Amino acid sequence: MHRAQVIVVKLGTSVLTGGTDKLDKAHMVELVRQCSELKKQGHQVVMVSSGAVAAGREQLIKPCGRSIIDKQMLAAIGQGQLIHIWQSLFALYGINVGQMLLTRADLDDRDRYLNARDTLTALLSYDVVPIINENDAVATSEIKVGDNDNLSALVGILCGADKLLLLTDQKGLFTADPRKDPNAELIKEVKTIDDTLRKIAGGSGTTLGTGGMATKLQAADIARRAGIEVIIAAGSAPNVIFDSLSAEPQGTRFLPCAE
Repeated sequence: MHRAQVIVVKLGTSVLTGGTDKLDKAHMVELVRQCSELKKQGHQVVMVSSGAVAAGREQLIKPCGRSIIDKQMLAAIGQGQLIHIWQSLFALYGINVGQMLLTRADLDDRDRYLNARDTLTALLSYDVVPIINENDAVATSEIKVGDNDNLSALVGILCGADKLLLLTDQKGLFTADPRKDPNAELIKEVKTIDDTLRKIAGGSGTTLGTGGMATKLQAADIARRAGIEVIIAAGSAPNVIFDSLSAEPQGTRFLPCAE
């Protein structure tokens, strides 16, 4: 039996849509099932979920552009739909969820940071799964965290997480871009993040999301400096969330910095 842990699960848009322009609800059910298994074992789960813009685009009848204001409008339409889907899926397993929308301003201001931490702690103490997203409908470049990868690292620090699981459309961090280089090999474990590793991490892998491997590396660096183990893995892989507790998790594992 594992000791009880707090696990932050970050789900990118590409994971939630399966690379399409619509939310893949069948796969979302599978992710919820894995989270419920962790909770059955006594662990606490915090979810950082992208997908509000994709959910909004799905709701809108006429086509919409991809400017910042368009995305903010789509996030305003989609955020309610996204939380409703999560709520109904977790309800299948008798689990309550709570929504928190954050911006950089919330985390930079001491009082707001403490308020956010207290809300998060209260939700976990009542066995509720917090579902967190950046407040895209109002966030501008000055107050945006920038992407949900970095937000998830800050959330990990906020809730004193043991593990941060960054789920993406890639199996993990490779020695080269696996989409271009057939000889690219998966890096199973990382102890130090250096310039060589940063160079390996390319740009965003999909037009749907904002975060590529570079932002995941940034997030991993932030989290591991706070003593949090980080795993980058494919969100489509079977039991990837559940396996994050095993001695050999799927994907690339970043060890926490030594004290």
